Amino acid sequence: MRKYISCLFLLVVVALVSSRAPHYDINDAPGLFEKFMKAYSRHYKDEEDKQVHYEAFVESLKMINELNENSDSTIYDINDFADYTAEEKEKVHGFNS
Repeated sequence: MRKYISCLFLLVVVALVSSRAPHYDINDAPGLFEKFMKAYSRHYKDEEDKQVHYEAFVESLKMINELNENSDSTIYDINDFADYTAEEKEKVHGFNS
């Protein structure tokens, strides 16, 4: 019985830790952006375009951090829209983001 309770307790702790909302260090943005580009197969037309999308990505990280700090139940994270500029978001979603 003791082993069962210990295992149950461990599972609860793991579940709580794994469900914590992420907080991104903006200083890690270059590495996070490289991982993002690989994960979502992003290729930009030139270095200028890459820089524009990198800046949009950094703004998304800041927004993710802010939203997670102010939410008790919802978890926000990097997704395939994280490098979209405001104009691109407006085209996709049909409203100002």
